[in-house]
Amino acid sequence: MKTRLIGIFLCAVILNAVSAQSTAPLLERNVTLTLEREPLENALKKIGKEGGFNFSYNPAVVKVDKLLTYNFANKTIREILDEIFQGTVHYRVRGKYVILTRAENSSSRENKALSGYVIDEATGKRLSQVSIYDPVSLASAVTDEYGYFRIELPETPKDSLKLAVRKSNYTDTLVAVTPDKGRLLRIGITTDKLGVIADSLGSKMKRFFRSTKSLTTQAINFENIEDTLYRDIQFSVVPFVSTNHNLSGHVINDYSVNLFGGYSLGIEKLEFGGLFNTVRGHVNGIQIAGLFNAVGGDVRAIQLAGLVNANRGIATGAQLAGAVNFYWRTSHTVGLAGLVNYHQTDSRGVRVAGLGNATIGKHEGPQVAGLFNFSTGDAGPANIAGLLNFTAGNMRGAQVAGLVNFTAGNLRGSQVGLLNYSRRIRGTQVGFINFADTISGVPVGFLSIVGKGYHSIEVSADEIFYTNVAFRTGVRKFYNILTAGAKPSTFAGDETSWIFGYGIGSSPKLTRWLYLNVDLTASQVVQGNSIEAINMINKLYLGFEIKPTAGLAVIFGATLNGNVTKADYDQYPELFTDYTPSIIYERTYSNETHLKMWWGGKIGLRFL
Repeated sequence: MKTRLIGIFLCAVILNAVSAQSTAPLLERNVTLTLEREPLENALKKIGKEGGFNFSYNPAVVKVDKLLTYNFANKTIREILDEIFQGTVHYRVRGKYVILTRAENSSSRENKALSGYVIDEATGKRLSQVSIYDPVSLASAVTDEYGYFRIELPETPKDSLKLAVRKSNYTDTLVAVTPDKGRLLRIGITTDKLGVIADSLGSKMKRFFRSTKSLTTQAINFENIEDTLYRDIQFSVVPFVSTNHNLSGHVINDYSVNLFGGYSLGIEKLEFGGLFNTVRGHVNGIQIAGLFNAVGGDVRAIQLAGLVNANRGIATGAQLAGAVNFYWRTSHTVGLAGLVNYHQTDSRGVRVAGLGNATIGKHEGPQVAGLFNFSTGDAGPANIAGLLNFTAGNMRGAQVAGLVNFTAGNLRGSQVGLLNYSRRIRGTQVGFINFADTISGVPVGFLSIVGKGYHSIEVSADEIFYTNVAFRTGVRKFYNILTAGAKPSTFAGDETSWIFGYGIGSSPKLTRWLYLNVDLTASQVVQGNSIEAINMINKLYLGFEIKPTAGLAVIFGATLNGNVTKADYDQYPELFTDYTPSIIYERTYSNETHLKMWWGGKIGLRFL
C-alpha cells in the first residue's frame, strides 16, 4: 500500500513538472544537455527535442558544421543560445519554432535593446517583478515571472552605461553595463538586511495599483523604486505615454506639457494639461488643466482648472476652478470656485464660491458665497452669503446673509441677516429676529431675544385704554415692545374696543434705582373682530421707571399721541368715551388721511 502511494506521488510530481515545462515560453524552458564536439546542426536538434520545439534558420547564417562542447545544467533555452552564438545571432519565437537570424545591422531595434536576467545572489533564483532603468534616458523594464527583462533604449549604446536595479526588500543596486554585441546580462542583487523599505509619497498610488486585478508595470515600479529623478521638460499624451516613460511617477520636471493628461512626481515651474494633470508630489509655479488638477503633495502655485483642483498637501497661492476646489490639509490661498471651496482641515485666505465655502476646521479670511459659508471651527473676519453663514466655533468679524447667520460660540463683530444667532456677542445684530445669550452691544430688529438681557411684562393705563399689557425684550439700550389693550367699559357690549401694536424703546440708567424710558409705539384700534380701515394711535412716551425691588418697577410718564384715520370712512368707534383730551393739532391731508394729536399720560407696574 505504501509503495503504491509513493508511486502515485512521484507520478504527480513528474506530471506537474512536465506540465509546467510545456506551458513555459519556449526560450524560458530549462534543459540539461551535454555536448561533446557536437556539430551545431545536431546540437540545435537536441536542444529543440529537449525543449519541445524546432529551429528555423538559413544554413548560410548559421555555421552548421561548427563543433560545440558544452555542459548545460538546468539552463534556459535563451541562456544556451546566448552562450552558443555569443550575440552573433538573433532569435525570436513563432509558434513552435525558434527563428534564428544574423545580428548585423547596428541601427536595428535589436541593437538598441539590453536584455538579461536578475537573480538573487544568495540563492541563484531568478527574480520576478524587479525594476530596471537607465537614469539617463529613463528607459525601463520589469522582469517577468522568469526573471527576464528587456530594455528598449532610444539609441544603440556605444560606451558603458549604468542601470539602476530596484526591488522591494532588496538593496538598491547600480550596475555598470558594457554592451557586448547583444549578449544576455546577468545581474545579481542581495537582500536588504534592514528590512522593508518605508512607503514614499506614492503610497496612495501604490494602494490603487494593488487594488487592480493585475499587477501593472507602474505598480511594480511604485513598489520598488524610491528614487527621485529630474528632467527639465517632459511631454505626454496620457500618463506613462510620455518622454518620462513608465518612470513618470518618479520624475520631477521644470516644465510639463500633457496633450490629454499626465502624471509625474513633481512640477517646479509650469504644467499644462489639455484635460488633466496629476502629480503625486509637490507643485511649484503654475498649473493649468482643461478639466482638473490633482496633487498629492504641497502646492505653492497658481492652479487653473475647468472643473476641479484637488490638493492633498498644504496649499499656498491661488486656486481657480470652474466647479470645485478641494483641500485636504491646511491652505493659505485665494480660492475661486464656480460651485464650492471645500477644506478638510483648517484654512486661511480669501474664498469666493458660486454656491458655498465649507471648512472642516477653522477658517481665517474673508468668504463670499452665493448660498452658504460653513465652518466647524472659528471663522473671520468676514462671511458673506446669499442664504446662510454657519460657524460652529467663534466668529471674529462680520456675518452677512440673506437668511440666517449662526455662530455656536462667541461673536466679536456683527451679524446682519433675517435671522441671527450667537451665544455671546461683543458687537451688534441687525435682523428681523435676533437671538443671543448675552450681548454687550445692541441688537436691532423686529424681535430681539437676549437670554441675559432685558425682559419685562408691563401692566398700565392711559387716558383712552385703561387696561394695557406690554412685553419688552432686548437690552436696555434698545428693546422691542409688543403691546395690547382694551376698554373694560366695552366688554359688556356687542363690540369690544381693543388695540394691538408694536414699538421700540430705550431705557438708559439714571441712578441705581431710576431709569429713563423713551418709547415709540404704533397700535391699531379694533372694534370686534374685523379691521375695515386704518385707525392707528402712535405714541411717543417719555417717562421714568422706579425699581423699589429687583423684580418690580413703577412706571409713569407723558405721551404725545397721534391718531391716524381715513377721512372718507365714517364707521369708526368712538375713541374718547370717558375722557376727552385737548386736541393740539388736527389736519386732513390730500390723500384723505386725517391726523389729530393730543397730550396724554401713562402709569403702571412693570415686572422684570
